[in-house]
Amino acid sequence: MKMVQRLREHITAALNTAYPGLPVHVAGEKPQAAYFRLELISAVYDRQREGRYMAVYKMGIRYEQGGQLDSEELADGLCEALAVQSHDEPAFRVMRQAWEAGKDGSGPVFTVDYMLYLQKQEQGQTDTVFMGQLSEGAYVK
Repeated sequence: MKMVQRLREHITAALNTAYPGLPVHVAGEKPQAAYFRLELISAVYDRQREGRYMAVYKMGIRYEQGGQLDSEELADGLCEALAVQSHDEPAFRVMRQAWEAGKDGSGPVFTVDYMLYLQKQEQGQTDTVFMGQLSEGAYVK
């Protein structure tokens, strides 16, 4: 399974557990009430020391059609919900979280930077990881 899809499922599970009354909108007609929308903002591939490779995924959890005061309270709840969910999926580590006000007619966004170690070289052997595997693109190795 692609990493971005796994990460989306990880975040969606956290949102469904913490906020069962707020749907996560994926496609089709938008809900009439407040909802969450997930978006991949960026994926960065980085070679670390000692043959370690890591990917950093910046995911956005946008809160649409909700009140401003509600969105501010959600920031703390989202931090806690994602921390609890991370115990179930230890491969993804949260590096940084931020809450930004909405702009251009869209709701505020909670951004989360996830770090994932992809591989470690052992005895001169390594698997190649391509950038297409890090994004939502159709490329599969």
